[in-house]
Amino acid sequence: MYMFRYIVKSLVVVLLLTVGIILNNHVNYASAATQYTQDEAIQHVESLNGQGWDYDDAYGWQCFDLVNEQWDYLYGHGLKGDYAKDIPEENNFIGEAQVYENTEDFKATAGDIVVFNDAYGNGAGHTAIVTNGNYDGNYTQFQSLDQNWEGGGMDKTEVAHKVTHDYEPEMIFIRPEYNQ
Repeated sequence: MYMFRYIVKSLVVVLLLTVGIILNNHVNYASAATQYTQDEAIQHVESLNGQGWDYDDAYGWQCFDLVNEQWDYLYGHGLKGDYAKDIPEENNFIGEAQVYENTEDFKATAGDIVVFNDAYGNGAGHTAIVTNGNYDGNYTQFQSLDQNWEGGGMDKTEVAHKVTHDYEPEMIFIRPEYNQ
């Protein structure tokens, strides 16, 4: 009888551990897509235009601060990284966004986060929020909401404003997963 109870208890423990592992894995892979639609996200981007943003209260109005304002709106947290160029490597976008290299077939859409490499921003890179992925009608230029593109961020003299950029091969685009 003692051996029977021992076996039953052991099986119950194994069963509970198995269920716990399954539930834990399910929670870790659950979708964390934003509660907002793409249209709502774009409306929020437009509301950021014409103002200065200092998300981390350091170094004035930097490009990363603007993008963090948008990301915090979408997901309730900012992005990691010391510099804008670090965003694609320092963050886990699983369940929140898809990361794209700028290939010939890629087409940016409004709401995408663009990351420029270390050839910009005195080695720190640059980041902005795409407002029009086909600004010139030929997918050679896009328009984005930028902050500190012209270097006025540290002194808080350059508010978020729209800038037209050429597509460049080194750019990375991060597309949030929106609520449908």
